Amino acid sequence: MPSTRPAAVYRWLTAQRQLTIFTAIAIALPTAYAFQSRVGTDAGGFLLLLLLGVGVPTAYDEYWPPYDRAWQAVLWTVLVGAVAAAEFTAFYLIGTDILELAPRSSTAGAFLLTSLQNLAFLTVRRRAAQP
Repeated sequence: MPSTRPAAVYRWLTAQRQLTIFTAIAIALPTAYAFQSRVGTDAGGFLLLLLLGVGVPTAYDEYWPPYDRAWQAVLWTVLVGAVAAAEFTAFYLIGTDILELAPRSSTAGAFLLTSLQNLAFLTVRRRAAQP
């Protein structure tokens, strides 16, 4: 009699929730490392890692309707991760270059602004989609 345990593990690994988490982490690690290497801020890489590795899959899980196909969820995660990383970097650069804030303050501000802005967008979008 074949064991159902490997089948259950496979189903768990290929569920949309896990795929979005795995994809977000795969994007977050090199992106945060590149940001940390380029900018040199101690907290910058960690907060970007937190934003991409935790915030993006949580946003998909909580605020976005699941797709019919797993590859669409993975593509959504990649695109939203790229947008969030671009927003974070833009807010950081605005804080350090234009507002002349300290790098740690700019990093914290970039994290908060990106998180709150995207959360507000997803909340408004979800409410507008409800009848």
